[in-house]
Amino acid sequence: MSLVSKAARSDIGSGIAIALLSLSYALSYGALLFTSPLLTPYIGYTISAALITTVVTGVAVAFFSRIKFSIAGPDSNSVAVLASLFFLVSQSLADKGVAGEALALSTLTIMVLITLLTAIVMFLLGYFRLGNFIRFVPISVAGGFLAAAGCLMVSGAIVLATGLDPMNPATFNEISDLQMVKLTAVLLLAIIYWYVSSFVDNNLALPTAIFASIFIAHAVFAYNGLSIKDAQSMGLLLEVSGKTKLFIPATQSIWDAVTLSTFIEFLPETLAVIVVVGLAILLIIAGVELEKNFDSDLNHELKIHGYAIGLSGVLGGFAGLVSLSRSLLNSEKKSRFPVAAFLSTLLCVGVFIIGGDIITLLPQISLAAMVLFLGAQIALRWMVSTYNTLDSIEYFMILVIAVTTLYAGFIFGLGLGVVAGCILFAARASIISIVRSQLSGEAYRSRVVRSTDEEEFLDGAHKTIRIYELQGFLFFGTAHNFYTLIKDQLEDENEDIRHLILSFRHVSGIDASAEQILQKIFYAADKHNCSISTIELPKSDQLSLARLLRRSPALIADQNYAAIYDAMEAIEESMLRERAFDNAGSLQRWFEMRFNNAAAAEDLFKALEQTDYQDGEIICRQGEQADEIYFLDRGRIDVVSHDVPGQPFRIYSYMRHTMLGEMGFVRGETRSADLIARGHTVVYSLSRETYDKLEAARDPAIDALLQLVSVTLSDRIISANRTIAELQA
Repeated sequence: MSLVSKAARSDIGSGIAIALLSLSYALSYGALLFTSPLLTPYIGYTISAALITTVVTGVAVAFFSRIKFSIAGPDSNSVAVLASLFFLVSQSLADKGVAGEALALSTLTIMVLITLLTAIVMFLLGYFRLGNFIRFVPISVAGGFLAAAGCLMVSGAIVLATGLDPMNPATFNEISDLQMVKLTAVLLLAIIYWYVSSFVDNNLALPTAIFASIFIAHAVFAYNGLSIKDAQSMGLLLEVSGKTKLFIPATQSIWDAVTLSTFIEFLPETLAVIVVVGLAILLIIAGVELEKNFDSDLNHELKIHGYAIGLSGVLGGFAGLVSLSRSLLNSEKKSRFPVAAFLSTLLCVGVFIIGGDIITLLPQISLAAMVLFLGAQIALRWMVSTYNTLDSIEYFMILVIAVTTLYAGFIFGLGLGVVAGCILFAARASIISIVRSQLSGEAYRSRVVRSTDEEEFLDGAHKTIRIYELQGFLFFGTAHNFYTLIKDQLEDENEDIRHLILSFRHVSGIDASAEQILQKIFYAADKHNCSISTIELPKSDQLSLARLLRRSPALIADQNYAAIYDAMEAIEESMLRERAFDNAGSLQRWFEMRFNNAAAAEDLFKALEQTDYQDGEIICRQGEQADEIYFLDRGRIDVVSHDVPGQPFRIYSYMRHTMLGEMGFVRGETRSADLIARGHTVVYSLSRETYDKLEAARDPAIDALLQLVSVTLSDRIISANRTIAELQA
């Protein structure tokens, strides 16, 4: 029986490609971390750390991630930021008198602390399911960091190969012929790496190009008669020092006051590393989801990365995370066994065991070209490619944050990014209108059906009502724009606004500055003799508003309603109180006005049966047979539905001289709701038996009644159409 399944054997091709890529990146990223001239002699430590990171994070993520084809290892984005930080850390330690291998070990100790802190943050974000908070970091902040890191990678690559610092142009004044040759070779190799990775459709192309450059470099050395020692002395090969290149945190870490104080000094820059690691995980996993069309659990992946990064730090590595390109390359695997992770581990462990003998054979120009290629990719991606994908403001922010980070440090770049991000968010949020819909009272009637004369009066009066449904979070910018809108409309001579209704149903929150703006809105309304009603204004905001306005909290609460319909009803009652109506008119008189036929009105009125009801009495119940039409003479009737058990809902209320129950009666159906009397109520009813007798006698009252039904229904349709038209507008 074969120890390796057929499916696993079919994955060996892509597994070898992934393993070679992983080794190439480990060597390049390891070299990148110690590009500072103070640390370059000890570059073997970081190459070993990169190999450990590749093995530990690769195995942990392969076995425990729910994205089963994940391949993890050192990431260009996080390594770039980390390398930039090490450059600053080494300078700070050197200024404090630390030198030689002690400088390298102190820097590596700080690396372990940064790695463990990153692991804890990633784990806690996943454990408490806070992963989505990473999504709130502005893309321009992350892009600015990464663009700066990419530029620093390019600078570090040139320093590694030639000793010339692009950040200090004065170093190019006395450039030697050998340095010029090295610089030219690095640039040419970087272009070859770019061409191979971009235009050669073969997963083995880039590793092959890297290893070919190593062999070609040695062939050139041999052709020119240069020994290994000679090449090292000329800076053509890596020259490492120290007894060992394996950093073991448990025995080699330096926990003195200088190291710990330096770590604390660079905590803000460490925060930048953590932010970039978190964003890189988010963006890479989002890319995998998009390419493979599935959803993953970001919080679980953050926890797994917390475990993996923590173990890497304990063993002397740094933060590694899932790789988008290698994971997608591995996504077509057919076996359950992680072939690619196994082969990557095998290859990296082999190089790790051989150790310094391999490292001393690595040409500086090959590693420097790889670092320059990767750095240029990152810098161009964020400083050039984003020009067509981001708007001009965000793109400009990326450039500003990148330049600030390059010349003033990560802490200034981070501060600028956070401040600029907040200002940009506030400015853009202010542009977005908080008004979800703006309607007049003609569109949003109350749930009260009134007599004809009252309805005719309200038809004109409804034009003086404005309804604003607000949305989102109210802060100074959005609230000020709304205040300007209200103020302009109140001052417009062509507008006659007497009542404002502000709905807070879809408002997620109100800050203190927005409460001050609401105060100004109330004062503007008072100045123009306009009332304000609120819908679902939270209790805390009612109290704050009452305090600002120096009014009674009870008064503010009385003007706060559960629904727009309730506010409309209160306003309508207020309007009707300002005008006297003939409430003493009889129902028969109302019939005469509606029928325009006194005889028919008299006949119908005589056929009706009068009933008096007290408050709360039920006139008819939902589900009963609709055998009567009701005419309300005095009082009020609520139409209450019980469609949702235990939750009675008032659909409409009817006032004097209105007709109820005609639809069920005409259609011969059951009642769709209860009719409940409110206060002392006088109702006249027409039974089906009486209706049939009048119809059989061809009494003109029946024709008049049917005409009344049709007119009533058409009025309701016209009102509904008016509402729909305003909502669509």
